[in-house]
Amino acid sequence: MITPIPAHRAAAIGMFRWSVFFVMATAAFAQHDEKISTILASIVFLLDVATWHLGQLMIIATGQSANTAWHSTLSNRFIFEKLLDRFRDRQHIDFQEIIREGSQSATADITQYLRDNTFWQDWGNIRKSMLGIAYFVWYWASYAIFYGIAGLVGGFLKSS
Repeated sequence: MITPIPAHRAAAIGMFRWSVFFVMATAAFAQHDEKISTILASIVFLLDVATWHLGQLMIIATGQSANTAWHSTLSNRFIFEKLLDRFRDRQHIDFQEIIREGSQSATADITQYLRDNTFWQDWGNIRKSMLGIAYFVWYWASYAIFYGIAGLVGGFLKSS
């Protein structure tokens, strides 16, 4: 079973990660030799992006695993319910048909849950693409702000 990380722990992990990269970037920008400063800042930036994306990859892989387990559990529940109903009604039991019906019921149940609990589930592909573009722009802007501030602080430390 997958248990979520408590919010206070997730926030602490995120703040720790940001602070480490901020300190490393500030130190890189504070170097007096411009070439070394540029190389160090680039390395810090690339490490930041790579580690963040590895974390996102882990989240996606874990989510896929959880979704598969969710679908499988629901399918099994519906299969057993349909099997029990057929036994009770003394109907012919076609296992392949019951498995197909159970899987379809699980898919419909999950789809309904997603419609009820996510704001983007029923969006068309163009709206989802626009959301992806907005995230892409936000990532560039947020990294520019983060490393811009680190560069200003590093520049201030270099001049003092």
